[in-house]
Amino acid sequence: MAAVTVFAAVLLGVAVVSPMLVSSKATEMETRIGNMESSEAQLSGDIAGLSSQIATLSAPERVAEQAAQLGLEPAGQVHYVRGDEAGSEGETTVAGR
Repeated sequence: MAAVTVFAAVLLGVAVVSPMLVSSKATEMETRIGNMESSEAQLSGDIAGLSSQIATLSAPERVAEQAAQLGLEPAGQVHYVRGDEAGSEGETTVAGR
């Protein structure tokens, strides 16, 4: 009879404590998920801002302006090199030498 009483007491204790532990873990997980969602929203905003900066900084007009400030200008003549015009394999050709 004493063993049954001890078993019933342990079972009752487990039945009382288990839901509290599960509830505690669920609350902890909800908090972590909320923090991650906030972090995701922050990162999405950062990405949008950086994408806007990239678009602004890479605009053709701005690139041309920056190139002009550096003394660069559009190429006057363009020449394309075909594969059969290149030196044979193993040879190195240095332009202007």
